[in-house]
Amino acid sequence: AIWSFVQNKPTMLRVAVLAACFVHSLADSTIEFHSAHGEREVIPVTAQHPAPLCLRKFEQPPYYAWPVMQVYLLLKFDKQEPKSIFNWISTVGPKSRLHIEVKKGPPRWLCRLGYPWLAAVFPGACRDCTKRCSVKAIQWADHLAVPIPSAGGCVYINQLPPGVHSAHASWYMHFDLSVFLFLLIGMVFVIGWKPLRESVTFHAGLGGLGSLIVIAFMVVLWLSRSVRGTLHGNVPFGRSLTTLLAAAFALIPAARNAVLSWTLRWLPAPNWHSWLSLKDPIFDLPIGWLAFLVLLITCLVLVHLGAKLSVRYFAGLPEPEGEVDFFIGVDGRRVDLLPPVPFAQRMLGWGIWLIGVIFLLSSTHSDTCSVVITLAVIMKDYIEHVVRTLMMWRNVDVQPKDIRNLISSDEMQSQASATTRAALAQLQQYMKEHPHMVQTGREDTELRLRRFREDGVHFRQPVISVPEHGGANCVLQ
Repeated sequence: AIWSFVQNKPTMLRVAVLAACFVHSLADSTIEFHSAHGEREVIPVTAQHPAPLCLRKFEQPPYYAWPVMQVYLLLKFDKQEPKSIFNWISTVGPKSRLHIEVKKGPPRWLCRLGYPWLAAVFPGACRDCTKRCSVKAIQWADHLAVPIPSAGGCVYINQLPPGVHSAHASWYMHFDLSVFLFLLIGMVFVIGWKPLRESVTFHAGLGGLGSLIVIAFMVVLWLSRSVRGTLHGNVPFGRSLTTLLAAAFALIPAARNAVLSWTLRWLPAPNWHSWLSLKDPIFDLPIGWLAFLVLLITCLVLVHLGAKLSVRYFAGLPEPEGEVDFFIGVDGRRVDLLPPVPFAQRMLGWGIWLIGVIFLLSSTHSDTCSVVITLAVIMKDYIEHVVRTLMMWRNVDVQPKDIRNLISSDEMQSQASATTRAALAQLQQYMKEHPHMVQTGREDTELRLRRFREDGVHFRQPVISVPEHGGANCVLQ
């Protein structure tokens, strides 16, 4: 059978042509990599042997720039797939059919600290890609970008989109300005958490924003539950929705253009001005502006209600009127006894402080730098005190001799002795003028006060010297 198949020349020719076409299709996709030093390398792309693009040591940004630098692998396709009116049947965009895997270091310190609940909330940011993981490229102008850490990593391209024969790849070092935004928000929250928890403006803004988020979440939840609750192909309010959508598609040009531009990508999509300039085809009413005004008024009403509820909930206790009890602190300042901070404000303060710490820990692209900055912001007062003390110590120019005339130790001793003798003589004279003062003290001091009043001696050395390390001590008078 094999020999007869080999002798059949037309069949062999067909198999050879198909094999050649298959091999050609496998080897047709290539990646042309351009390094920063002018190197050029062409790498074939196949599913069995993906194209590896690793960030080498000399291509990494400087070590001091790691906290604020993000490395991207930029991909630019030479040829896109042909435009067709049936493109909407396939997935949208070439990047959805681009199979890419990334291999990099372990997840960041904050992800490991909050595992597994933080990985469930942020699955894309806390994935473990030490053994490759699939990622999606992001749109970057006319390129597709794949981010990797500045410390190094590899990008494996398994398959290019259909119709794309080759692509250009290069590393791009991006100076991330969002690092400074995260630092600013984190520092404001950590340093100013106490004024923020007591600010009425912050309470109003928090309530207004929270009301919009809650209402939007409830609307999305209602829509999702309505779709899930579909029974026997009947959608709730299905007839009304179908009628409204059909009327909008037929009578509103902007809505029709939006649907067509979503399905047929070669059509231009309408901008916001087209939506606002919608008019009623019968009465020529500006329904676009009317809908915008209704939406704006609804949002303002929701923000106002949320702000009022938030201010009322986080309001503090009224300040006392009239005299206020106080005590003197250890540093000599007056401390007023005011009403305690409400529980809601205490929890809000802790929440603001914790959010600020999270922003600081995730601010830079280097875990070590983020932790150092977080500790510095938390210990700001202690660091400021130490720095001010050192500056005062280094900048002091006044010496004791510049303030007053200095004296020697012997002269100071003689002046101190003379002052002490004068004070004792004055006290002895006072005791003689007021004899009853000897009875104001304890019983064991009355004899000493009498002796001091008579001859001015209030202490006498023992007659017999007592050794320092004796078994028993006694004093003979």
